[in-house]
Amino acid sequence: MMQRLFQALWHKAAAVQNNEAARRIWELIIKSFGLYIHVPFCTGKCNYCAFYSIVYDRVVADRYLTAAEREIEMAPDQPRLAALDTVFFGGGTPTLLATPQLERLCAIPRQWRTGIREWTVEANPGTLDRDKLRVLRQAGVNRLSLGAQSFDDKILRKLGRRHSVEDVRTALGMARDAGFQNIGIDLIACVPGVSLELWRRTLDEAVQLRPEHISVYALTVEEGTSLEKMVAGGRHEVQDDDEQLDALHLAEKVLGIAGYRRYEISNYALPGYECLHNLSCWRGAEYLGIGPAASSHVDDRRWTNAADLNQYLLAIERGNEPLRDEECLSKAVKASEMMIFGLRMTEGVDVVEVRRRSGITEAGEQKIIALLSELSESGLVRRRNTGWVLTDRGRDLADYVAVELVSWESDLPDTR
Repeated sequence: MMQRLFQALWHKAAAVQNNEAARRIWELIIKSFGLYIHVPFCTGKCNYCAFYSIVYDRVVADRYLTAAEREIEMAPDQPRLAALDTVFFGGGTPTLLATPQLERLCAIPRQWRTGIREWTVEANPGTLDRDKLRVLRQAGVNRLSLGAQSFDDKILRKLGRRHSVEDVRTALGMARDAGFQNIGIDLIACVPGVSLELWRRTLDEAVQLRPEHISVYALTVEEGTSLEKMVAGGRHEVQDDDEQLDALHLAEKVLGIAGYRRYEISNYALPGYECLHNLSCWRGAEYLGIGPAASSHVDDRRWTNAADLNQYLLAIERGNEPLRDEECLSKAVKASEMMIFGLRMTEGVDVVEVRRRSGITEAGEQKIIALLSELSESGLVRRRNTGWVLTDRGRDLADYVAVELVSWESDLPDTR
């Protein structure tokens, strides 16, 4: 009930964001605090995947769980955790854990269960069974994110996936039977060799399953992946810009007709089913990350644990914090990031709100407005009420807009 109420409030704010009631709702949203736990185990490595993971080992997984429990106990942000309202288990594949291990993982945030509005767990088809789904439901998990990626077995093999289309259907059916009413699926667009006709069939099959949320990510060549090596060796091609845009435009058309609203560049949802955890992060809310490669953002600090499970385990088992990179976020960086992520969302971003929350000066605010005006003249952004949003052309060139927004941050006055 609380989750539905919050989602209704969010839609009201989006519709009337220039009045005082909406501002109070916005204040409620940005005060949220999230918890992310990175589970670094997988059955193997997909060709395109750059996320940190290793092959699952039961003994190592037990050590990892003990370390994750200790890391959250050492976290200096316990008062923030008392206000915890979103939880996200990512990876890797959290549902690859054995059932007793999954139950143990779910116990970590359970002490804050009454305040959690949304609790998401990523799952790969083929790693779910009825016992694991029962454990998740009993713990309080109310949202699943399934890595479907494609509804063509040949494409799944090409991507290096280790499940079948039938596994996707089976996993979603079991999740429905277990009582999950908020399920998202991920799809990968722009796969070389996939015609628009074939891509449309994947979109149509996804819609027929009627998940509440669909993410559509363009295939990208990430550093250190098998895909990068294949492209460099001439064994794999990538689609050109026009082909990619055709695929993404088709996704927006098909999903829009089916009732899915594009609320962020890569994310679509039925009304009321936007991912609250991601929305909070995109809006600049604070979060704590647990596990190797997990990032945290609290106050003006951001840190990321080293992407090395062995180092992570040894440090915590010796009573130390994990090895991590840490930075102090300047006012300019905070403003820049709020602009970049805010513009990715359909709701857009309010420069006055960016100034208030980041602490930049009025001169800094005017510099941002000047840049947005230049982007507006190029047809990439436009004003809406008191804020700014990307145009259709701007969404197609969102990476370029982001580069422009980063390029001037060092010139902003009062950067500390």
